[in-house]
Amino acid sequence: MQKQMRILAVVMTGLLLSAATAAGATAADRVYKVKKHASLTYTAGEKVDRYRHRLDVYQPVGVKDAPVLMFVHGGAWRFGSKAFHPNIGNTFARRGIVTVSINYRLTPRVKHPEHVRDVARAFAWIKKNITNYGGNPKRVFLCGHSAGAHLVALLATNEKYLGEAGHKTDAIAGVIAVSGPYRVRSGGLFAGVFPRELVDDASPALHVDDAQPPFLVMYAQHDMQMLDVLARDFARRLKKHSSPVTLLEVKARDHSSIIRLIGIQNDPATEAMLKFVATHAKAGT
Repeated sequence: MQKQMRILAVVMTGLLLSAATAAGATAADRVYKVKKHASLTYTAGEKVDRYRHRLDVYQPVGVKDAPVLMFVHGGAWRFGSKAFHPNIGNTFARRGIVTVSINYRLTPRVKHPEHVRDVARAFAWIKKNITNYGGNPKRVFLCGHSAGAHLVALLATNEKYLGEAGHKTDAIAGVIAVSGPYRVRSGGLFAGVFPRELVDDASPALHVDDAQPPFLVMYAQHDMQMLDVLARDFARRLKKHSSPVTLLEVKARDHSSIIRLIGIQNDPATEAMLKFVATHAKAGT
């Protein structure tokens, strides 16, 4: 009987230790409920666009002083919406990151530099208001896909656009650029979006200096033509100026699936983004 009791005690101790380990792992990877605040206006004035000057905030319920991720959609600067990728807002908010998905005005209604000016206005709104949603305004990260990647990279390299909105590039905690074009040309895809005399102004690769925030530059193994070359060139320029940069080719993905599959289990892009935010949010505290 005593032997049986000793065996039972050992088994129970093992179960308790296993439960404690599992509880610890769950706490480390806590999943939050998400509250969505939809279609908030981020700028004012006579020329405000009632649809395009809007953003959605995905708030992890109960968080305070959390890092913030601002997401800018793609669409060749001509189409797209903050509603394109709800997986972005939900994925990162569930992991305790206040996530903001924005709209901006599109071509043909506007041309460069109005797209990036809208992104700068949204950033300024976040800096001013995000504490109301549990976010830390000193830990705001930018993220964009395709044309959105171009816009967040431009905002972080060509300092005049953040300057117009009352901020400097050191207000950005980090940038996640996914499958973007970082050198703009005249003609082709860029025709009608970027006036010929402003293609250099609109090229993030030409504005890299020693003042850039940390970058995570990602592209897909089966991405659109030349985007891999542009990503590698952009990362090389950042490294040349001693900017913290991580370059990642995401295997078994194309231009669409690299962003569409964010949030699925064991997705390498999701894991890289979470690691990037965690690393540089901690560095900024």
